[in-house]
Amino acid sequence: MRSRKIAAAVISAALLLSGAVLLVGDDVKQEMKTAEIQPYTVSVEVQEQLEKIAQDLVVDTDMTEQVASPTEDETSENTTETEQIQTYDTLPEETLRELISAAQTLTENYPDAIGWLILPKTNIQYPLMQGSNNDYYLHHAYDGSRLSAGSIFLDCRCEKHLLNGINMVYGHNMKNGTMLAGLAKFEDAEYFNAHRYGWLATPDCVYRLDFFSLAHADCNDAIYDGSQSMTSWMIRLRGLSGIYEPVSYSEDDRFISLSTCTSANGNDRTILTGRLVEIGGDTDE
Repeated sequence: MRSRKIAAAVISAALLLSGAVLLVGDDVKQEMKTAEIQPYTVSVEVQEQLEKIAQDLVVDTDMTEQVASPTEDETSENTTETEQIQTYDTLPEETLRELISAAQTLTENYPDAIGWLILPKTNIQYPLMQGSNNDYYLHHAYDGSRLSAGSIFLDCRCEKHLLNGINMVYGHNMKNGTMLAGLAKFEDAEYFNAHRYGWLATPDCVYRLDFFSLAHADCNDAIYDGSQSMTSWMIRLRGLSGIYEPVSYSEDDRFISLSTCTSANGNDRTILTGRLVEIGGDTDE
């Protein structure tokens, strides 16, 4: 069994995002960098497949909720139905292989890359980076060139293979709608429910991201402190959440939070949180 590190990892790189919604001064350069990374992305076919699976998962979840509170006479029957509804604990072998291969190619060419972050039917499909500090990728592209939009990056104090219980990810809120600007759309409950599944492909495995919380916090908030117990962190997260779907968890579970600035002024942050569900690892050809 893969070992788990529940470590102190994430005391507020959110401070470094300084509360600003960045004005876009280098749109052309940003578009060029996006074009350069295209050869390393997953195919359109796989992207469409992930979208379809995410949609099916939403439908399955809604159906599960409808039978979540059966009457006494219906308990046995509905329990069986619920078990049948919960699907996609894995992906087709070819899909897993392509996702992992894309992540491997990405990390071979860009050593600071962790993998591909993909939120279907949003603008969020980017390499996930990690630097030796939490300053560098605020203003650098994945290839190390200077870029005001920066990159999406994992807190430098988090374990690279996502073995922490709490994994914080940061990115700018760009006025052109790129990077993590799309998190603002999750404020709408209907939108949240329709986009509550994402994917993270690494060179070793693929994770499904099961989103359950949309929260707001000050950049100094304890939610960014990964040294606390999972129970304390979850209690704090629930208190900060405008949208929250109750989840069961243990100290061995792993979660990922995507954090960005909420507005042009102040220290408010928007935080989308989901469970990391490992659904498949690398296999030999």
